[in-house]
Amino acid sequence: MKMFKLGCTAVAVMPMVAFAANTEEATSVADAFQKSQISGAFQAYHFARESGSGADNEITTLGFDLSLETAQYKGFGFTGTFQHTSSPWADDEAKQARSSNMYGNGGQLSEAFLSYDIGNTRAQVGRMYFWTPVMGGSGSRVTREAFQGISIVNKDLANTTITAAYMDEFQARTDREGGIGEFSETFRTAGAPWAFEVEDGVYALSVKNTSIENLALTAAYVDAIDAFDTTYLESAFSFANYGIAAQYYSSQEDGEARGHLFGVKGTATLGKWDLLAAYTTTGDDADVIPGVGNGADLAYTWSDVFAYQYQADQDASKISADYNLTERAFVGSSYVLEDGRDYKRAYTAIRGGYDFANGLNVTAAYEMGSKDAEDDELRLRANYSF
Repeated sequence: MKMFKLGCTAVAVMPMVAFAANTEEATSVADAFQKSQISGAFQAYHFARESGSGADNEITTLGFDLSLETAQYKGFGFTGTFQHTSSPWADDEAKQARSSNMYGNGGQLSEAFLSYDIGNTRAQVGRMYFWTPVMGGSGSRVTREAFQGISIVNKDLANTTITAAYMDEFQARTDREGGIGEFSETFRTAGAPWAFEVEDGVYALSVKNTSIENLALTAAYVDAIDAFDTTYLESAFSFANYGIAAQYYSSQEDGEARGHLFGVKGTATLGKWDLLAAYTTTGDDADVIPGVGNGADLAYTWSDVFAYQYQADQDASKISADYNLTERAFVGSSYVLEDGRDYKRAYTAIRGGYDFANGLNVTAAYEMGSKDAEDDELRLRANYSF
């Protein structure tokens, strides 16, 4: 599956924390900045919803990112990333409907961290983009979520990556009042109740091991102090052009019952076809909180727009097929069915994308709700990286 495809898959395969991209050694601090690498991106996203449960709305959001990464001096480096977002044509309906994720104007210094690399260990302190299975910022909107704190990644053990982090602030996509997200003690989640005030910060630990050929084992834990905790386990086995995987979530909001999710999926690549079938089921007692940040959202039965897999007492199934027209272009479709206590929601999506050689990629998805799901939505994304 290509990285430019839609939805959560791009997030799911992100490295937990990347080691330095700029590995050039500097002879002084000034030399480190002189040898800095500059990168950036322009984005244009258009989302349009036809709503059977409320008012229709559509919004176009434009974005610009600029990043600087210095060369390393005695193992130390600095990375900074500035984001700017604007929705110049949004009407009042769009401003209200998209206030939590697409309508947030302004600029933010989302990354500003000092890094230190020694051997197979990397430490980062400051504001940063960060991802593990249970604590991760989402990049599915123009404004990417970020964290403030400290992270440590170690790869000393053979075929094993260990990530530990403590974050005391979170930057959401928006401030919900028309501005870009600010760093605060409000941590967003991809599951109800969608946000928590966490005064004492969030701890996370993740371990991934690939010692057994074709088998990847992942275990992750996050503790949002006095708010909730989540454990995530996954086993993924691949052979030839096939793969099978199983996942398990266990979460508990402070003072509430514990929620559980179990999922299985199978994948196959047959010629130019990428096929998937998946199933998830949740326990009866409580909704599942998949982690901190909207990037911590790995349930196998996700859809391109609407599906929500974390409600208690829900069985969900998914089938998906993508056809690779060329190495740079694909088209596909998927169907997700959610069977809950008093509802049945179905989502049918058609999608496609093209990855240009010059750094530009475009994707489109249209998802239609049926049964008890009443909304349809079109999502167009264009990204240019340099």
